[in-house]
Amino acid sequence: MMKKLAILILILISVISFTLTISEAKKLNDGTDVIVKGIVTVEPGPFDVNIIFIQDETSGINIYLRGGYFEDINRGDLVEISGYLWTHRLNREIVIDANKEKYYIKVITRNNEIPEPRKISTVEINDEKLQGLLVEVEGDVVEIDKGDNRKVYIDDGSGRGMVFIRGNTGIDTSYFRVGMHLKVVGVLGRYQAAFELWPRGIEDIEAGDIFPPAVKSIFVKDEKLYIVFDEPIDGESIIDNQTIKIAGVNINSHVSYFNDRVFIFELDSTIISPVKIMVRFIRDKNGNKMGSVILNLDPFKDVYEKRVLFDAGHAQQAGNADWVIDGAYSNFADSIKEMLKGYVEDTKEKLTYELLSLYKVFIIPEPNRPFEDNEIVAILKFVENGGGLFLIADHGNSDRNGNGWDSPKIFNTFVEKFGFKFRGDNIQEEPIKYIFDHEITKGVKEVGVWAGSTIEILDKNVQILLADKKNRAYLVMSKYGKGLVIAIGDSSPFDDGTGDRNDTLHDGWSWGDDSILAVNIVGYLMEN
Repeated sequence: MMKKLAILILILISVISFTLTISEAKKLNDGTDVIVKGIVTVEPGPFDVNIIFIQDETSGINIYLRGGYFEDINRGDLVEISGYLWTHRLNREIVIDANKEKYYIKVITRNNEIPEPRKISTVEINDEKLQGLLVEVEGDVVEIDKGDNRKVYIDDGSGRGMVFIRGNTGIDTSYFRVGMHLKVVGVLGRYQAAFELWPRGIEDIEAGDIFPPAVKSIFVKDEKLYIVFDEPIDGESIIDNQTIKIAGVNINSHVSYFNDRVFIFELDSTIISPVKIMVRFIRDKNGNKMGSVILNLDPFKDVYEKRVLFDAGHAQQAGNADWVIDGAYSNFADSIKEMLKGYVEDTKEKLTYELLSLYKVFIIPEPNRPFEDNEIVAILKFVENGGGLFLIADHGNSDRNGNGWDSPKIFNTFVEKFGFKFRGDNIQEEPIKYIFDHEITKGVKEVGVWAGSTIEILDKNVQILLADKKNRAYLVMSKYGKGLVIAIGDSSPFDDGTGDRNDTLHDGWSWGDDSILAVNIVGYLMEN
């Protein structure tokens, strides 16, 4: 009996000794297996579906799920993690390999009190010992990186630190301005030599707003004037024919839209030639008042049909990708502006129908983070009501951030409603074999595919525009409600070879007629 009890005690001691505090675990070498426990301070989603942060009484750490994504893990859960230590670009993390049974995450209890953010000075953002902790810091914005406006530097007098806005948070980086006072909650991380504070969402940022609102864009849709502001507006400051005046045109009435960021004006006559619009003394919700500005509206250019939105909020820069309009898709965006006279923007916001309805064409370049259910509803409603959707996928197993999702799998969560799905295979063919006559393929003789997916047709009404040598669809078009969907199986043809210097990019844009095809697709969606 005593012998059995001794063995049991030894087993218990070995189990207890194997469960480490986070602080103890972080001292170990890369590749060391560990078991730790902690409260979830960052749930799946804000940084990616396969990234969370946990914290115990000693420290905090990034948890990365390789080859999968976290399910039913929430902020406040007490979890047990089995994984191995790793240093990714100098950021310490514990990796759970989804393909190995010995690694796991287990929820012990739910709805626990989340640790209070540790209050630190701005210079302490750069303290490596605090990496992984949930913190709170307050200071003035002293610089916004000109090359990357996700990097916002704040200083409370102790020395500056960087607040880095991660793409999946949906935080609009255009809101930040030098001189603004910020209070920020987030976790401390690192990327190479840079120490960074990562807020989890806009609710983690309190900003002292001292800046007046500004007009972001204007356009005409259904003979109504739309004025888009960069922030929510106090509706009482919008007075028809006084604070908003159109030369030679009378405003009958207006309504607000998109959380008071957009105002739609009913006019007494159609604008048929360029006009000047005076906008003056408009206030934001905090009472900041703008002066007078004169806007020039061209009814042939500043129209809904010319407005194009690129999605940049679903890990389009994951891994070796840079599918954004100020990166590898910059030539694509510039060609829309120059050749089609289009208005081009991108967004990292969570997708809503209100947002998408402000644009005629919505382009989704190779996502590496799945869409939320309500985002899918917004996309479907956008097309159903007459929007043009261009989906750009890539080959199967092109999971660039290790979250278990590649673009074919992501798109296949909703594209069957359009009558097709991506096979998720891997083809390479230059030039593509079959080009079918259509307005979209006019002037197109050579198009390449460098590791792309073919498309399975589920509805006979789906039209094939390009196909490979086995006659498998590569570019297709489908009608859905009043709108159109065009889908292609590779992101490489529109890569212009520019972007993050750490990425290996190739100039597919200049190869063959890839650029002609891109412009033709967007132009067709604008007109139909």
